[in-house]
Amino acid sequence: MKPAIEVIGTENCTGCFACYNSCPYNAIEMVENEEGFYYPYINENCTYCGVCQKFCPVITPIRFSEKFEPKFFAGWSLDERVRIKSSSGGIFPELARYILENEGVVFGVAWDENLLPIHIKVTDVDELPRLMGSKYVQSNVGMAYKEALSELRKGKPVLFSGTPCQIAGLNTFLKYSKNKDKVITVGVVCHGVPSTLIFRKYLEWAEEKYQKKVVGIEFRNKQKGWENYQVVLKLNDGTRVQEHYLLNPFYRGYLQNLYLRHSCYHCQFSTIPRYEDITLGDFWGVPKELRDKRGVSVIIANTPKGLRLLETLKELNRIELVEVDMKTATQHNPRITTGSLPIPEIRDQVLKDAKEISFGELMKQYFRPPNPVTFRIRRMIGGIIRRILR
Repeated sequence: MKPAIEVIGTENCTGCFACYNSCPYNAIEMVENEEGFYYPYINENCTYCGVCQKFCPVITPIRFSEKFEPKFFAGWSLDERVRIKSSSGGIFPELARYILENEGVVFGVAWDENLLPIHIKVTDVDELPRLMGSKYVQSNVGMAYKEALSELRKGKPVLFSGTPCQIAGLNTFLKYSKNKDKVITVGVVCHGVPSTLIFRKYLEWAEEKYQKKVVGIEFRNKQKGWENYQVVLKLNDGTRVQEHYLLNPFYRGYLQNLYLRHSCYHCQFSTIPRYEDITLGDFWGVPKELRDKRGVSVIIANTPKGLRLLETLKELNRIELVEVDMKTATQHNPRITTGSLPIPEIRDQVLKDAKEISFGELMKQYFRPPNPVTFRIRRMIGGIIRRILR
């Protein structure tokens, strides 16, 4: 049988790492392609056994067998510190803390020493800050699915967070496990994953601009408010460079969909019904009475198991949950219900040029941010007009 990647083709591969974790012969390596995305490379160990096809979520997606009507909520952590440090309402760290307190383990995404995102296992509450905050680059899952299975076999509860395609990959990987009922999956509302090549070029550009090494990045700093979030670069001399997300060139190109993975433009996992127990994201368009500059999460309980955990945290007075209807929850969050995005005509050219020219040249040619002074004046005028019209 053909390897899964030859069956689905590169345009449909999500880079979820399920085939990599499932291959019994170590015949699959995950390699970054020329555009900066992880793809399976089939080496000489392949016996054409077809196991990778059985565990590929694009070929054999696993949906929940239980009939359950999803429930939609606005929510936030009742711990002020957690809420402020989180990208939206701080629900994920509360879920994770509960699992750890009950002798479980948590898998999520952290930055590695090269400022690239990787999936790691956390067994202590003190390690949770590494998993907090949006990363906005596709993580290297590594053998996290195998590690999660190993923990489940020990009888431990597992919380696993990731993008919708990663959760779908975990679901297929665990489909024969007798202990899969002990895993809670948390999927993010994902806009799509940008090129790691472009991200590295951006960091190089920033280091050249500031003449210092970038040692950390916050994509969603809420010091100036949740809906007015900032991108913060941490430099090796302790300096913090902060700018509005619409002024950040990497983030701007990302929001314009100029360098997303091919499968992200037609993601089959960003739909309802979802593939995870709990879906978390920013509640853009939150009802006026719930709007809060500290951040509000949109939360979907997709399974009875997910709903029970959320209700438990509410009973413990750790989170607030306010039920809303589906239209309210999704009308400003289209990636909850659809994986369809238009592919910009210049997308392929941007990624082709990225191999040859600097990020600064790419930015000037394709996604130059607005003038900061003009941007601030326009925002100030817009704010005045909105206050007058209230």
